[in-house]
Amino acid sequence: MTCVAPTKAFNLAGIQTAAVIVPDVSLRHKVSRGLNTDEVAEPNVFAAIAPVAAFSRGGGWLDDLRAYLWENRRFAENYIKKEIKSISAVSARATYLLWLDCRRIIGNSSDLCHFIRKHSGLYLSDGNEYRNGEGFLRMNLACPRQQVEDGLNRLKESVEAYEAWVSKQC
Repeated sequence: MTCVAPTKAFNLAGIQTAAVIVPDVSLRHKVSRGLNTDEVAEPNVFAAIAPVAAFSRGGGWLDDLRAYLWENRRFAENYIKKEIKSISAVSARATYLLWLDCRRIIGNSSDLCHFIRKHSGLYLSDGNEYRNGEGFLRMNLACPRQQVEDGLNRLKESVEAYEAWVSKQC
């Protein structure tokens, strides 16, 4: 059984559509009965047409988007390596979310996350919200480059301010 949806890749979450591919006939019957019990398998007209358009005509757009997001990642990783020495970007190949390893400056990423938000207005996800994410923050790179640059500049200023604050506490 495979579930597919155009929602993430093509930014169609509001359409609320997905497909379930079930090669096994007996399992397909059970899945169909389960989906139809609550009438979740009755899409509106947009939910029926949008995935067809996305999957059949959106390949070029999706390739361009992936290239753009990859460049955002490359830019962010290089910026962090050069400008914010106390944290490091975690390399990844398949996501627009950048994990930031902050364990050199803090044990509790919640404290740093709140400090950054209060200091600069930059919203990052606290690694504690995810399994084994203690000491990490998560940054969304799926936005225009100018916003990525602004976020990185705010991150740099906030990390410097946090380190200065910590050194005064000791």
